[in-house]
Amino acid sequence: MTTPLPLDVLLIEDDEEDYHIVRRLLARATTIRCTLQWCATYEEALQTLRQRPFDVCLLDYRLGSEDGLTLLRTIRREGLALPVILLTGQGDVAVDLEAMAAGAWDYLVKGQLDAAQLERSIRYAVERFRAEERILEQAMLLDAARDAILAVDLEGRVVYANSSAERLTGESAAQLLGQPIQVVCKGVESSVLTAALTQVVTEGSWNGELLMRVQEGEDRLLESRWTLVRDAYGRPRSVLILYTDITERRLLEQQFLRAQRMESIGRLVSGMAHDLNNLFVPILLGVRMLEQDTLDSDRRKRALHMIQRSAERGADLVRQVLAFARGMEGERVPLDVRALMEEVAQLLQETFPRSIQIETRFDDQLWPIRGDATQLQQVLMNLCVNARDAMPDGGRLLLAAENVQLDAHYARRILEARPGPYVCLAVSDTGIGIPADVLDKIFEPFFTTKPVGKGSGLGLSTAYSIVRSHGGFIEVHSEPGHGATFRVYLPAEPEAATAPVAVSTPAFRGRGEGVLLVDDEPFVLEAAREALEQLGYRVFTATNGHEAVRCLEVHAGEIQVMVTDLVMPEMDGLGLIRLVRERWPALPVIASSGLHGGRAEAARQIGARAFLHKPYTVEKLGALLHEVLHARS
Repeated sequence: MTTPLPLDVLLIEDDEEDYHIVRRLLARATTIRCTLQWCATYEEALQTLRQRPFDVCLLDYRLGSEDGLTLLRTIRREGLALPVILLTGQGDVAVDLEAMAAGAWDYLVKGQLDAAQLERSIRYAVERFRAEERILEQAMLLDAARDAILAVDLEGRVVYANSSAERLTGESAAQLLGQPIQVVCKGVESSVLTAALTQVVTEGSWNGELLMRVQEGEDRLLESRWTLVRDAYGRPRSVLILYTDITERRLLEQQFLRAQRMESIGRLVSGMAHDLNNLFVPILLGVRMLEQDTLDSDRRKRALHMIQRSAERGADLVRQVLAFARGMEGERVPLDVRALMEEVAQLLQETFPRSIQIETRFDDQLWPIRGDATQLQQVLMNLCVNARDAMPDGGRLLLAAENVQLDAHYARRILEARPGPYVCLAVSDTGIGIPADVLDKIFEPFFTTKPVGKGSGLGLSTAYSIVRSHGGFIEVHSEPGHGATFRVYLPAEPEAATAPVAVSTPAFRGRGEGVLLVDDEPFVLEAAREALEQLGYRVFTATNGHEAVRCLEVHAGEIQVMVTDLVMPEMDGLGLIRLVRERWPALPVIASSGLHGGRAEAARQIGARAFLHKPYTVEKLGALLHEVLHARS
């Protein structure tokens, strides 16, 4: 049996007999239980309403010198929120319409009134009023939310927007209503939004990150969550969209990751210095051998090969370390896991002590994963550096990767896991191991077992955060004295295609074209001049920007391309490029530098045709000159 709804009712009626009639009718109600208070005059009623709230008001049309409609308008004007039902002695369509226009919830004729009709009218008015109050309260909560909230119909047109959505877009809710979501989300590719809407309708939800241009022309990174809303019969009705601005959070994350990368680089410095010194030995010895006139051709070739190989290894080591230190996070793209791990293994070979044996083991056909290569490289470096520290007297470090298909039974054992294809990256060492009482704390920020100054305790917590952000998880197995194994599971995309691997290019020869080389380092300038002359180019040289300008003023008609360093005294490379673009706009320019850090993009923006990373080989220099000159012709 349903419990009657308790209601506090105010009756405003100047006839005492009518008051008793209403009281008897309410006493017969079965679905509501009313506490009735009676006011006989306009003034008494208004004073009572101002003092305390009621669930519903029954208002007589005639109140002596005043009428009920006047009181109803006063109630609405003063913001006294409650449903009002107008009672009158006789039916009048004009009065009925006027009452509804003034805000009455119902209109009842006293002579035709019975208990069931009064009960039904009161219950309907109260339930409708409370429902509208809940809707108003929810709307106020949505407007107070910091997230931008939109609702769109199944065709993608806005049907609701909260205050945060107005602030984000710079348009009022009235302006947003009816607009396609592709128009509202400025700067976002229409195809991305259309695909998101299609996925929501077919699968029920879509999550992702969108770079959106907001009202002041600024780009903001938004975490977007789309959910399908169904009606009472389960039919798709609309799509609820939540936008969370994560621009500042992402910037802080990137700063944190860069700081943690620099800590890892600092821990590699000693190994780098040792290896770089070893690389200089064959270079110095080889130069001394070449100075001897007694060397036969075979020994001369071996000495040259030794010098070249040492220089290439040193340049490659510096390139990898700088790339890791810069850590410019990129977009999530399909990645070749094998190439990623082989690059890390090569860096470890160059920097770790020789007492640590580094091995790799990979499946033949590893599935691609979607991710940020720099961040995943950082995960591997953090795990490998910890493994190195756990083997102070040497040992074996294994980097492995395999395809894994997780079923529902296994996924239930791991909180973050979902059934499906994964690639498992494993880092195993033969070090001291991790005690059981420490194992549960290793991913906590700032937790470390290292002495003060030897580690911040951020390495594993950073690795854990990166893996979680890629939709993966980490498992650890370790026993004291028997090493440790970290397994990183990352969702795989077996059908995705990764970027092709670059192949080496032959050394293209010139046909007497004039090349202006600009560099403040005499050794670089002389070596590049010799190499280009052997390739058949006519070479002009300058040691700074001012010399380059004077050379162009004299030989502009003989020079077909300029190659300039970016870091020089007096006039730097960027200033020289700007001046050349103004005075000789048809002359193609190749910018070059050993310090990257955004210089390549800056040079291209002001007119450089290409960028040449130092150190470079004859083949790379010749190929780039051929490409630029060929494009020009």
